[in-house]
Amino acid sequence: MLDESIPFVEGRPVNVDEDSYYDLPDRSEESAALYEHCVRAIRKGLRFGEHGLPLMGSGDWNDGMNRVGEHGKGESVWLGFFLYEVLKRFTEVARIHVDIPFAELCQKEAAQLRQNIEQNGWDGEWYRRAYFDDGSPLGS
Repeated sequence: MLDESIPFVEGRPVNVDEDSYYDLPDRSEESAALYEHCVRAIRKGLRFGEHGLPLMGSGDWNDGMNRVGEHGKGESVWLGFFLYEVLKRFTEVARIHVDIPFAELCQKEAAQLRQNIEQNGWDGEWYRRAYFDDGSPLGS
């Protein structure tokens, strides 16, 4: 299944003054194997803030945290846990796919992220929820 060729979608970029927009994307002329779609998505997610946690951006998360990272610097502890799990599991997928450089990247990023979560996500008793754009912690 990972070798199945699938087209990408295209749409206009979100403007600076927008959090999101609603539109129906078009099919791109470009297509790639599902594996490549996964690799691109993971690489896109490897964006971290000053605490080494994933940037969370903004949007409607249905939990009242849509403004935590609206200026592009907010970081999510939960997203760190999620990304860590994706990286650990995809390390094995990349190995099976004989993509050793990407498997090693996933393994390296997962190890660093785990360290950052423990160092900056844990307050000594509880895990924080996030960090605001200004670097102040949210929840514990």
